[in-house]
Amino acid sequence: MLRITELTKITGASVDELRYMERKGFLNSSRRQLKSRKVRQYQEADIRKVQLIIKYRRQGFTWNVAFQKAMPEVENPLLL
Repeated sequence: MLRITELTKITGASVDELRYMERKGFLNSSRRQLKSRKVRQYQEADIRKVQLIIKYRRQGFTWNVAFQKAMPEVENPLLL
């Protein structure tokens, strides 16, 4: 499991971008209590999904189009 800061370092996405993806339903996290606060945790599989979405966003696609373009590659990595 990865915390949000770890996922930002690996993928190049900002914390705000990850939170936006989560609000829009493009990304899911689980919450874990850590001392006095809850932290988001992501799966290792989310790394590739975030990288692809961010790649398409950087190419100028909207969030929805970036997600639609990324999902076939996430679901079937052999398409690359």
